[in-house]
Amino acid sequence: MPAAKVQSLARVGTASLLAVAAATGPAQAQPAPVDLVFVHGTVLTPAGSAQALAVAGGTIVAVGSDAEIEAMAAANAQKVDLAGRTVMPGLYDMHVHTYFAGRDKLSCRFAQGAGAAAIAAAVKACAAKAKPGEWIIGGSWVGAAFKPGEQHKRLLDAVAPNNPVMLNDESLHSVWVNSRVLALAGITRTTKAPEGGVIDRDSKGEPTGVLREVASRGIERIIPKVTAEDQRIAIKVATDEMLSYGIVGFTDAAVRREMIEGLSAYARSGGLKQYARGCIVWGPNSGGSEGLIAQRQAWSTGRLQLDCVKMFLDGVPIEGRTAIMLAPYEHRGGAHDDQGPGGGHGLKLIAEDTLFPAVTAFDRQGIQVKFHAAGDGAVREAVEAIAAARRANGNSGPHHEIGHNTFIDLADVPKGSELHFTWELSPYIWWPTPITSVDIAAAVGPERMKRLWPARDVVESGANVVIGSDWPVVPSVNPWLAFETLVTRQVPGATGEPINAGQRISREQALALLTRNGAAEMGRLDRGGTLEPGKFADLIILDRNPMTVPVGEIHATKVLATYIAGEKVFSASE
Repeated sequence: MPAAKVQSLARVGTASLLAVAAATGPAQAQPAPVDLVFVHGTVLTPAGSAQALAVAGGTIVAVGSDAEIEAMAAANAQKVDLAGRTVMPGLYDMHVHTYFAGRDKLSCRFAQGAGAAAIAAAVKACAAKAKPGEWIIGGSWVGAAFKPGEQHKRLLDAVAPNNPVMLNDESLHSVWVNSRVLALAGITRTTKAPEGGVIDRDSKGEPTGVLREVASRGIERIIPKVTAEDQRIAIKVATDEMLSYGIVGFTDAAVRREMIEGLSAYARSGGLKQYARGCIVWGPNSGGSEGLIAQRQAWSTGRLQLDCVKMFLDGVPIEGRTAIMLAPYEHRGGAHDDQGPGGGHGLKLIAEDTLFPAVTAFDRQGIQVKFHAAGDGAVREAVEAIAAARRANGNSGPHHEIGHNTFIDLADVPKGSELHFTWELSPYIWWPTPITSVDIAAAVGPERMKRLWPARDVVESGANVVIGSDWPVVPSVNPWLAFETLVTRQVPGATGEPINAGQRISREQALALLTRNGAAEMGRLDRGGTLEPGKFADLIILDRNPMTVPVGEIHATKVLATYIAGEKVFSASE
């Protein structure tokens, strides 16, 4: 649609709003004056594009030509000269872990995919700075980077003999600890793995220090409590970084007791600028966080709303093989040809006779359920649990959300539209990173890799589809990586062999997933997600137009400024 038509439509909307205000009489509040205008640029709107945009009291009141918008501005209005740059709606990341992302940035770090020698050197350096007995926490290791038998507690013992060490893996589903941590946790060669957990052992039956799923949560419980102030600092570090990438709304996908004080306090203070939804962890690996569900209104404050619970149905389809698959994992080959837990089908974390009633109960209360479901077997369980809730309560309940969906069976693709739930995909992960091109490929084999993250199928099914980074599972929360790889399914730069090229989607579809659809899932499409009169001025200024630049350049997009409700919350120049 031509820009002139867009401008005309916007003027009609603005005139109607002013007419309504005038008809209500002098007793009613009058519209705020236009106090902020953006001119001389390209403004991406649902109907096309315009040159300029006007804001009054944090709300968009018009889009149109430069002349039209400048004529609306109050005498003291702030004027932003875009100088030909692009303005678009702010982005939504529907799966992050803010506290853990910030904590990781402040902890013992090494490159994702680092080998044993590099990890040992990093831990040794961290131990040199730590006091005796002080915990060393860091990450993130990749199982495929180790030679057989190399990932063992003795490696960490040698470089940090006086400190407990806990290193998270790339997925945040497994940890690698040293002997001091195993002793503190009371884990010995005779310790049985908890239900829903795995304790890796060497050929002599000794724990190697690698603990998976529920077994890893036991370690979290013995880590010294982090103060609310330190929690707040970590959350600020993470949310500030998200603002720098243009993220105006997000879902914290695993709110736990060890972070709630800092998260709530930061929101209450007004420091949290984004619109945030928090999903409180429920289930066997909640770490005692389930009690927060009944307290959710007390902890909700500012722009933070805790109206969601998180359920982990399975693990991840990497070397630990804990994601639930409908068909068994590939044989490993060699002397130890086991296919992992669950007879080669993965690790079920919640039994159906517990899962279905719980989902139905939350649905009846209007609480959204966000499922972790990586394998197609776990996706099937989530679909069936939602179906049970719909049968019991009808279709008027919340839009539940199935997260990750690394693999989805074709029979389940139409279910999102039929049962009114949302698919959440993880395109930050799927371009050839070690987790995809090495770990997942080795675990599931080449045939199933052809069904990896079926984005086009679920988009075209008519269901709502949103995007989540799962940061810090991925090294960067940069959403422009996701935007480009949704379109190309290739390494950023549009190079190399695509992964499942038949599941490419258009730029327009990718834009909707990252903006409009996220706002809709958070229940705020009437207030955000697009740039239209009557919505908040949640917008970002870019150094390029991602809808027109060569596709291989989208990932390099830079955010010059981020505004939320008309407030500048990030500026690259400042």
